Amino acid sequence: MAKATIYYFNPTCELAVANGSFSYMPPLLLQKMERDLSVLPFIFASENDFVLTENPPSIGFVQRMKDAGFSNLPHFCSLNELEALPDGSISDILPWGWSPAAHFKLKNLKEKCSDEFKASPAFHWKSEHQTLFERSTSLNFLAEILANNSPDWFIDQSLTGIVVTNSEEIEMLLKRHLPLVIKAPISSSGRGIQIIRKKELSASNRQWISGVLKQQNYLVAEPFLEKLADLSFQFQVKDNSEIEFLGYSFFETNSNGQYSGTLLHPELETILSAEHSAVFQERISETVQIIMDALKKSVYAKYHRGYLGVDSLLFMERNQLFIQPCIEVNCRMNMGIISLLIEKKIQKDSIGKFGLWYSNSEKFMDFANEQSNNNRLRIQNGKLNSGFLSLVEEDSNKKFGAYFSFLPK
Repeated sequence: MAKATIYYFNPTCELAVANGSFSYMPPLLLQKMERDLSVLPFIFASENDFVLTENPPSIGFVQRMKDAGFSNLPHFCSLNELEALPDGSISDILPWGWSPAAHFKLKNLKEKCSDEFKASPAFHWKSEHQTLFERSTSLNFLAEILANNSPDWFIDQSLTGIVVTNSEEIEMLLKRHLPLVIKAPISSSGRGIQIIRKKELSASNRQWISGVLKQQNYLVAEPFLEKLADLSFQFQVKDNSEIEFLGYSFFETNSNGQYSGTLLHPELETILSAEHSAVFQERISETVQIIMDALKKSVYAKYHRGYLGVDSLLFMERNQLFIQPCIEVNCRMNMGIISLLIEKKIQKDSIGKFGLWYSNSEKFMDFANEQSNNNRLRIQNGKLNSGFLSLVEEDSNKKFGAYFSFLPK
C-alpha cells in the first residue's frame, strides 16, 4: 500500500513562529477557528491520506462532498489514532505551515515518516525557518527582483517598503507618504497591519507600534498604493528545490487589507477595465517567469518544501498600470491554492467566490442553510455548474465556516 500524507490545519502558524515557543497556544478564538475548519485540508488530500482532526465529519457530510465531486476523500483521524499507525506507513506531513509548536505537536508522527521526508529541510525546525515568514525576507526577495533588470512596469524601488525600528522613523515617512501602511514582521492574511491615514500618529497607533516593536523588534512601512486588484501566484517547492507554478488567483480584502475571499474563474473585465485587462494579459507570463527565477535562487527554495504563495498587487501610478510582484511571500498553504483546486471541480463557464465566514452572534449553520436553499447545487457533465457548498460540517457550534458559491456566466 502506498504511504500516506498527513495534513494538519494550523493557520495560526505565523503567530506560533513569531512566539517561537514549542508550547505556543493561540488565543481562544483562533483555537476555535482551527477546530471549526480542521477538516479543510481534505481538498488537498487523496483517499490514502489522513487529515488530523479531533472533530471528524459525519457520514452525511462525507457523502455530500463525494456527491459534489470530491470523490477521493481522505481519512479523518485524531492525533492518538494517527500515532497508532505503524512505523514507516507515513510518507510525509503537510501542516498548513510549519512552526516550532507544529513540530512539537507532530513529533511522534514525524518518526513514522519516510527517509525522504526525514532528509527534507522541513523535517527539523531551524532558526533559518523563521526568516521565511518574516516580511523583511519578502522585502529582500522583492529587492532582488527589482535589481535584476526588471521591466519598467514593475513597481519602482522608491515605492516599496522599508524596515523601521521606532515611531520617529514612521513620522518622518508620513511627511512624504500619506496614507502609510505599517506591517508587523510576522502576521497572516492581512492581519498585523495598520493603515495610517493622518499626518500624525494617534495614541492607538503609537500603542500598537510600541507593542509590535517590543515583541518583534521592527516594522515594515510602505506607501499606500492606488490598488486595482489583489492577486496571488501559487507555487510548489519540490524535494529537489525545483519550483512548479500552479496558477494565480484574484482575491478580495476588506478596508484594512484583511483577506475575505478568492474569486473563482473571474471575468477579467469585471476586475479591470478592458484596456488594463489587455495590458495585464500581455504581462502575466513574464511576471510569473521572473518570480519563478527569483524563487529558484532564494532562501525559500533552500529551506522550504511544499506550497508557497506570492501575494502581488496591480496598481495605478502616473495613469499607468503597474505590478508590485511581491507584497509578501506566504511560506505555507493558503486559500489561493484551495481556490485553484476548487476551480477544477466546477465548470469553466461558471464564476463565483471561495470565502471564509465568521460571526460572534450568528451560526454558520443558519448561514449555510439559507444559502443552500437559495442557491441549490447543480451538476452538469460531471462538474459543478452552480450553487452553494459548505466545505465544513454545518453544526450549531461553529462560529467559523468555509464555503464556495458560484453561478454560470
